[in-house]
Amino acid sequence: MRERRVRRLGAALGVVAVGLASTIGASAAQAAPQDYGNVDGDRTGSLTVHKYLHQSGDVEGDISAAPAAGDFTDPVAGVVFTAYPLLESGQPLDLTVPSSWDGLEDVQAGAACTSPAGFTLGAGIVLPATDAQGAATTAALPVGAYQVCETEAPAQIVDRAAPFVVTIPMPHDGGWVYDVHAYPKNGSGEIVKSIQEQQDTGLGSVVRFPVTVPVPESDDVWTGFAVRDTLDARLVPVAASAMTVTASGAPLDASYYAIDVQGQQLTMSFTAAGLAWLNQGPNAHAGTPIGVVFAGTVVAVGNGTIPNTALLWANNPGFDPNVRPPLPSNEVMTHWGSLEILKRAANTSGSQGLLAGAAFEVYNAADPYATDCTAAEATGSPVQVAGKTTFTSGTGGVIAIAGLFVSDSVNPAVDSAQRCYVLKETAAPAGYVLPADPFRGVTVNIGATAVTANADIVNTQQGVPGLPLTGANGQIILITAGVGLGVIALGLVLMKRRREAAAAE
Repeated sequence: MRERRVRRLGAALGVVAVGLASTIGASAAQAAPQDYGNVDGDRTGSLTVHKYLHQSGDVEGDISAAPAAGDFTDPVAGVVFTAYPLLESGQPLDLTVPSSWDGLEDVQAGAACTSPAGFTLGAGIVLPATDAQGAATTAALPVGAYQVCETEAPAQIVDRAAPFVVTIPMPHDGGWVYDVHAYPKNGSGEIVKSIQEQQDTGLGSVVRFPVTVPVPESDDVWTGFAVRDTLDARLVPVAASAMTVTASGAPLDASYYAIDVQGQQLTMSFTAAGLAWLNQGPNAHAGTPIGVVFAGTVVAVGNGTIPNTALLWANNPGFDPNVRPPLPSNEVMTHWGSLEILKRAANTSGSQGLLAGAAFEVYNAADPYATDCTAAEATGSPVQVAGKTTFTSGTGGVIAIAGLFVSDSVNPAVDSAQRCYVLKETAAPAGYVLPADPFRGVTVNIGATAVTANADIVNTQQGVPGLPLTGANGQIILITAGVGLGVIALGLVLMKRRREAAAAE
C-alpha cells in the first residue's frame, strides 16, 4: 500500500507560558532581569512570541530570554499575533502609577479576543508571521499592558491560541523584563483519508472513504468537533444510517455524534454529549483516533478519476472559515473506465460485417493487473454494471459497458492506468455460432477505452443443407451422365436386333 500522506496540524489549545507571577516552575536556565527598581515609563520594550506544538518534556519557556537550542521541538510557522493596548477610560494603562497594578494579576483575557472586563482595546499592533523557528517579534512597545491574540493562522492550525495579557515590563525574579518572550503552545494531530479496497467493480457500486482524526491535545474546552466530506458529483451519498463512526476502532456511542447529509455534503458532528465526552478531564481522550467512513455510489465515469478530500472543523461549530479555516486531509482518488469493443463476422474488416445482437457477460480477471490481458482468466460471478449483467452489441457492432473499476490511489496496484477483465459471449447473433472458447480477456483504461484498444471479437456463420449443383462443372457432369445413358440405350437396341435376327434364321 502506498505510504499514506498525512497533514500535520497544530491546535492552539493552551495558554501562553507567561504570567504576572515571578516564578516559572521547571524551566530552562533563566536570564537575569534587565532592570531593577522603579518602572521606567519612558522606556520601550518588545514582545517575542515563540510558537511550538505541545511538548512532551517538562521544560517551560523563560520570559526573559529566547529558548536554548534543543529546549523545544516542532516550531509552527506562519502564525500572526496582534497586541492590543488595554485602555481604561479610553487611555492606555499607566504602569508608572501604583494603582494601575492593583488587581492586574487577576485580569482574564477576553475570549475570542474581546476586551477583558473593565477595559477596552486600543489599536492593534500586528506582529510579523512566525518564522521557520516559530518566532515573531515586535519592537518599540511603550510601557503598558497588552492583550495578545492569535489573529491569523495557516490551515494546519486547528485552533487559535487563547488570548493572553502581558505587561511591558514584566515582573521577573525581583526585577523587570522589558523584552518579553511568550510561549503559547499548539496541540498537534492529523487527518488521514484513505479508500477501502474495492469489492464491487461495476458502475452502481459503492466507494468507501475512511477518515481518521486523532483527538488533538487540548488545554481548552472543546466547543466543536466535526469532519466533513463533500463528494464529487459522480458519487451519490449513501444514507446517513449506512455510515460508521468509531473511537479506537470500536463503535462510538451513537448519542455522541450526528450525521447530516445535504446534497453532496456529508458531515459528522459531535453532539453536546460527544463534546462532554471530549472534555472529560484534561486531555482524557487526546490521541484517541476518531474514524468516520464516508461513502457514495458511483453513477458516472466522466474522465475516470474521482478525487476526494475531507475537512476537519475543530472548535468552529459555525463552520465559518473566517473564524478558523478547516484543515484538509490528503487527497485520494478512485479510477474508473468505460469499455467499447467491436463484434464482427469472421474474415471482415472496416465497416463490413459488424454484428448486432451478440450477448455478453463481464467478469473480473483472476490477475487484474497482468501486463497482458489477452490471456486473462475469469473469476467469480458476472459483474453487475448499472444493474445489468448482460450486454448486447448494437447496430454498429459495438459492445459498450459504461463503468468498470480500474484502480485507486491507495490500494495495489496504486493508480494503475488499466485493469484486466474477461468477456464471455453467451449468445451469438442469428446465423452465427458461439466460438469454441467464449471467453475473451480485455483491457479497461481509466476514462474511455476505444474500440481499437482490444482485438475485435468475431463469429463464424452457421452451416446449412447443400443446394443443387449449378454452373459449368454441373453441366459437364450432366452431359457426361447423359452420354453414358445414351451409350447404354444404344447397346440395348443393338442387342435386341441381334436377338431378333437370330430368331428369324
